[in-house]
Amino acid sequence: MFYLAFSLGLMSSLHCVGMCGAIALALPVHQRSKFGKLAGILLYNSGRAFTYAFLGFLLGFVGNALNLAGLQRSLSIGTGVVMLGAVAYSSQWLDQLAPPSFLQKGVQTVKKKLGSLLHNRSFSALFMLGMLNGLLPCGLVYMALISSVATGSPVEGALFMALFGMGTLPAMSAVAFVKNLFSASLRNRARRLMPVFVAAVAVLLILRGLEVTGWPLLGLETREIPVCHGVVK
Repeated sequence: MFYLAFSLGLMSSLHCVGMCGAIALALPVHQRSKFGKLAGILLYNSGRAFTYAFLGFLLGFVGNALNLAGLQRSLSIGTGVVMLGAVAYSSQWLDQLAPPSFLQKGVQTVKKKLGSLLHNRSFSALFMLGMLNGLLPCGLVYMALISSVATGSPVEGALFMALFGMGTLPAMSAVAFVKNLFSASLRNRARRLMPVFVAAVAVLLILRGLEVTGWPLLGLETREIPVCHGVVK
C-alpha cells in the first residue's frame, strides 16, 4: 500500500504546482549558487514532507485504536467509500475542500508566518517554510491523510504520508528551480485526471477492507484454508 502513497503524491504534484506553485517560485533561493538553490529547494520540500509525516503519525493513533477495536476492515472500506463519494459529488471537489471554520484562524496565522519567512534567506527558514506550507488546506493532502488512517499504525501512517510528500518532490522542486516548466494546459490535464486516480485508490482501499486475497498490489497475504485430514490408525 505504501507505493500507492508515493504514486498519489507523484500524480498530485502537478495539482500542487497549480495550488502552491506561487510559494515555490517566491522562495528566497534565486540569489544563491545552483548548488545552494537546489539545497534550499530540497530543504523546503523536506519540510513539507516532515509535516505530512507528523500528521500521518498523529492520525495513525486513530487507525491503531480502530484496529484494536476490530474495525480495521470497516475503516478501510469506509475510507474508500468516502473518497468515491467525494469524487462522485463534484469534479472540482479537490479545490472546494476547505478546513473547518474553527481552523480558519489558524490557517490565517500560518499564512502570515509564511509571508514573513519568505524574506528570510537562511536554510533553517526554508525548512520552516516547508513545514508551514504542509499545514495549508489542500484537498489531496486531506485524501492522503484519510488513507493514512487506514494503515492502522502511527509509524505506518507517518511512512505513508512521508512517501506521499516525497512523491510531490520532483515536480515541486522542478518548478521552483525552473520557472514556467509546466504549462497551464499540462496542469489542467493533470487536475482533470486526479479524480480518476483518487477513485482508483478508493477502490483498492475497499478491496483491501474486503480482504481480497492474492493481490500483492494491496499488501495482503493469501490466506490458506486449513484442511482437516482423517487420522489413520
